[in-house]
Amino acid sequence: MTASKILKNSIYLLSALLLAACQPSPPTDEPVTSENSATVDTPVIITADSVTMTPDHILSIKPSRYQPSLGLQGRIEPIKQTKLIAAHPLDVEKVLVTKGQWVEKGMPLVIVRRLATADIPSSVTEQSDRENALASDADDTQSKDKQEKNTTLNSELAQPTTEDSTAPINNTVTTKSTSPDKKDPLKAEPATNDNSRADTVNASDSATNSTSPYTLVTVRASFSGRVEDLYIKTGQTLTARTPLLRLSDETQLHFIATLPIQAEPQLSVGQTVNFTAEGLSDKFTGQVSKLTATSQPKKLLVYVEVVENKTSRDMLMPDMKVTGRVDYGQIDVGTVVPKRALHDVDLTELQKPPYKPLSPLTANVWIIGQDQRLIRRPIEVVEYSPITDQYLIAGISNDSLICLADLPVDSKGKKVIVS
Repeated sequence: MTASKILKNSIYLLSALLLAACQPSPPTDEPVTSENSATVDTPVIITADSVTMTPDHILSIKPSRYQPSLGLQGRIEPIKQTKLIAAHPLDVEKVLVTKGQWVEKGMPLVIVRRLATADIPSSVTEQSDRENALASDADDTQSKDKQEKNTTLNSELAQPTTEDSTAPINNTVTTKSTSPDKKDPLKAEPATNDNSRADTVNASDSATNSTSPYTLVTVRASFSGRVEDLYIKTGQTLTARTPLLRLSDETQLHFIATLPIQAEPQLSVGQTVNFTAEGLSDKFTGQVSKLTATSQPKKLLVYVEVVENKTSRDMLMPDMKVTGRVDYGQIDVGTVVPKRALHDVDLTELQKPPYKPLSPLTANVWIIGQDQRLIRRPIEVVEYSPITDQYLIAGISNDSLICLADLPVDSKGKKVIVS
């Protein structure tokens, strides 16, 4: 057979394949090509301007419908949680609660007295400075890990008036809150909602002392919750920035996931999130409660509030790692391909449930264009089917052919010859 006849037959066969590819086949779960196919062993001849291959190396489009979704991952934590930190030197007159105790809103937590700096023994100051430095480092690390903003406790303890030193005094104690809505970590802000506030508590004049210019002050719970951590004890002298206690309401839970900023158009408040918790087989439901874009680096924080029911109340606990997905957009159509069609990608993540990537997973696929030349096309791997051992990808048009051969990068633009 002459070279011209071989070329003519190759063009005819490739044209027929392209024509067939233009007719979308119905969705299928049947394997498109066996991994043990002869394709693996069939040689591909590469020259300076062409690539010669057999029809076994060419895969027509096999469409399949799917629902676009995004993966979300985070750790369960209380929506309301507050850490009290002294802004001034204090004497702890009496601790009224214990670690792990549930307290109601307005319940007294601790009685303190503000001190002048000169009244603090130097040994206490030096020790507290060392402890506070360690505590500050720990707080900073926690803040970075959780993408939260903290507010220092600003305990303005008022002096008794000369007119009536026994009258109740309304003092404010602002707290170090782990709520991410704080606009300024150095200033107290008025409450805006349950998730965003600088907590204020009424401090009443419990007693007076003629030898001290400051009254005793009772610090009260700004909301109902559990004393998660208690850092102080009765009789202790504290320097400024010493933590007192941490209060959290474990009955209202959420988690915070971080996504690329490009995902923002696909999400909105109120979207349903289905998720699982590490170590549990049960499935839980949440709702997107807030979206916050960060500037440095540019990321999107997705707040997912847990829908409260008997299962979530009984099984979900703070600090549990959770993984979920949120659907967006309309049903789309992707292409089913075997593993060898995908290049430059690690598919390990897809080998376990839910068989979908947590973040968008990109790969490269060789495409044969209408001009019979090779194109190296970036695509997105949507999911893996363990039943058929195939992958669903997005980003390939129905009028294309996929080349299954593992070609060198410089094959781009070369003409395909089918033999």
